Amino acid sequence: MTGSAIADDWWPGTSDVDLVHVVSRAPTPAELEVLTALHARSIADGPIDGIYLTRAQLEEGPDLLGSAVQVVEGVLDPDATGGQISWVTWREIESGWEAVAVDDGLGPWAWSSSRFPQARDGARAFSRANLSTYWDQLGRQARSSITGRPAADPVDARTIRWIALGPARLVATIETGEILSKSAAAGFASERWPRYRDLLARVVSSRRGGIDAFTVADAATSLDLLDDCVASSRTP
Repeated sequence: MTGSAIADDWWPGTSDVDLVHVVSRAPTPAELEVLTALHARSIADGPIDGIYLTRAQLEEGPDLLGSAVQVVEGVLDPDATGGQISWVTWREIESGWEAVAVDDGLGPWAWSSSRFPQARDGARAFSRANLSTYWDQLGRQARSSITGRPAADPVDARTIRWIALGPARLVATIETGEILSKSAAAGFASERWPRYRDLLARVVSSRRGGIDAFTVADAATSLDLLDDCVASSRTP
């Protein structure tokens, strides 16, 4: 188990459960049908997402892994590329919890015993590249989509949370080698860029179930933060 569920940052209605399923072999088509239905049933209570890897794939690392069974927001893709196939996931595994499925259920949870020597530097490199490519392009597109709209127009809170927190987490990984929770990343960014402190406080409140309305003006501010994160990633 990785993500917010083990970082004291899981919030009903906002968070999902992230699992790395270590399997003895690749699931068969029939098993994939069962897994697809199980993950779909989890959506109503908060999706159970993740990736399915064999032990050999886990030990080999993500660099040569072209695709894998992955689940996003409860929807299973049997041959997904990208997504959790990065050293960030392997770094998260190192600080996650693990349990073993046995015949009569699930064994006890304990801190992960897995260690991957390349994971820290690999997660840093991935985060830097992800900011300079994916997030930079997304920021340009998002800014174009709000150009000309009234500043007071409403914007979906999930969109603001995604843009305000995602890039900040990557900067934290670049600088520390650690994978911070979303709320911890907000604290990191508030210290790094105090001018965004008010927006980030509202974003964290929204993530925790607070009723916070966001506007086009907030979207523009979150995109300014994204731009600062991208610029930071390009600093040697």
